[in-house]
Amino acid sequence: MDGAGTVNNVKKGEIVIFSDEIGWHTDQLQIGLNLSGIKTRILNLSSIDIFIDCAKDNFVIRNFNTSPSCCFVRGIEGGTLEQVTRRLAILHQLEFLGIPIVNSGKGIENSVDKCMTSFLLRMQDISTPDCWTLEDKSTSIQLINRLLDEGRNLVIKPIFGSQGVNVTLIEEKIKNEKDFEKMINFAKGVYYIQEFVEPTGSLLRDFRVFVVDQEVIAAMERKGQGWVHNVAKGGVCRKIIPDNFLKKLAIQSTRAVGLEIGGVDIIEDKSSESGYKVLEVNGVPAWKGLQNVSDIKISDKIVKFMISKMR
Repeated sequence: MDGAGTVNNVKKGEIVIFSDEIGWHTDQLQIGLNLSGIKTRILNLSSIDIFIDCAKDNFVIRNFNTSPSCCFVRGIEGGTLEQVTRRLAILHQLEFLGIPIVNSGKGIENSVDKCMTSFLLRMQDISTPDCWTLEDKSTSIQLINRLLDEGRNLVIKPIFGSQGVNVTLIEEKIKNEKDFEKMINFAKGVYYIQEFVEPTGSLLRDFRVFVVDQEVIAAMERKGQGWVHNVAKGGVCRKIIPDNFLKKLAIQSTRAVGLEIGGVDIIEDKSSESGYKVLEVNGVPAWKGLQNVSDIKISDKIVKFMISKMR
């Protein structure tokens, strides 16, 4: 953070980008905003010290040395429950004071928590894989083995995770708790078990559909070497033109989770009435892989939306 600052140093008409790293994505946003005459700053939420010792009207100036017209959340650094809660609280505090946040703190909370995402999708009758979330290790093993006996293949994921990291396919029964711990040492006491969606025919692929302000601006097919298709895990991207149903599904999913910008992961499913299931809805989506196969400049669409949100 730049320090507590004074009223005399306040910058006007600035967009703050919250990010835990500076790189291609932040560069794209800053270039687009600067070309539009908008000043920008990048802040890591973990570096911001919050002082609640002043009048409400001076809170933002006191803590940010600026009165941002809008804030964009590009990344939130991981940490303890207390640290992450505090960082999200900063977003809520700014929203309370009337500063637009893209995406909102609540939307990001919903999308980061895979269990909550699954719940919200189901509440809107959006087809998504069955899932189970437990804390007891023994009960989790019993459930997994029973579901396997029923002929269902399963994946287990970190409840807070991204880019396909530690997503583990379970096809054989768990023998004991020691084997289970070795398999999923990433779980941190919460076991998010999800139905594994069998590929349709020989199609080992899924789709990433990018939504900005209830409009699908780009989409791609991703194919991995195995069943995990994330770009970060080596998935190969190919541009697609989504049909109206796929567009509507992505927009509905983004809205259900409370996001204005979202990357929706969708897979074909022969058992689903619609032929598709929504796997995840990402509230802080990367778009470098998608940009490589897209004709439009995705960051320009995001920048245009941010400017429309400015106070």
